[in-house]
Amino acid sequence: MKLRNSRLIIIFSVLFLIILSAMLYFTFMANSSADGAMTKPVSKQTVIIDAGHGGDDGGAIGVDGTVEKDINLDIALKLEKLLKFYGFDVIMTRTEDVMTCDDGLDSLRKRKVSDIHNRFDVLEKNPDAVFISVHQNKFEDNSQHGTQVFYSGNNEKSKLLAESIQNSIVTVLQPDNSRVVKKSGSGIYLLYHAELPAVLVECGFISNPAEVKKLNDENYRMKIAILIADGLIKYLMNG
Repeated sequence: MKLRNSRLIIIFSVLFLIILSAMLYFTFMANSSADGAMTKPVSKQTVIIDAGHGGDDGGAIGVDGTVEKDINLDIALKLEKLLKFYGFDVIMTRTEDVMTCDDGLDSLRKRKVSDIHNRFDVLEKNPDAVFISVHQNKFEDNSQHGTQVFYSGNNEKSKLLAESIQNSIVTVLQPDNSRVVKKSGSGIYLLYHAELPAVLVECGFISNPAEVKKLNDENYRMKIAILIADGLIKYLMNG
């Protein structure tokens, strides 16, 4: 019972801090807008949340059989609710266990190609948005652990966003995480081609027995979502 109460205290404390940050940010932006420094209120800032994989594309498989796509979607949906609560406009690439591919494609490869292109279309249709993709990591060395945020090299703001999210998660949740943000290569299609501020959050390693256990915990996933939101808000405050 004491452990559960401690977890709840941590969650509510972090939520309080983020809500306070959001309120300060929205107030600042509203004042800036009134002074003519801003023409677009923050409440109209659009955030695209991408739950990686889905449907026939399960993504990585954890050491315990956990399927990446399910963890991605749950964190993404939690993040969506948080950001809507803060006043952001949110666009989801998916809200269910589906691929976003066109109908009638006769192979998984074709469906994957169509899926990634359709996700990219969302970015192109919303050039003023911020893009956050949620994924889980996997490596043959099962001792590897910790969140790592990748960023697009096409927009200088992407690195700032990545650093802000990485810092929020490490500071509160993973003090032993020494990973740093990393520029994406061509292997991450969406980031490699994105022109808007874009990051991909590898929340943890599902190949690590201890970390996948955490990622299967509802409270831990909520903390990850909260801290991604915190990193986003702090990035916008400093922007």
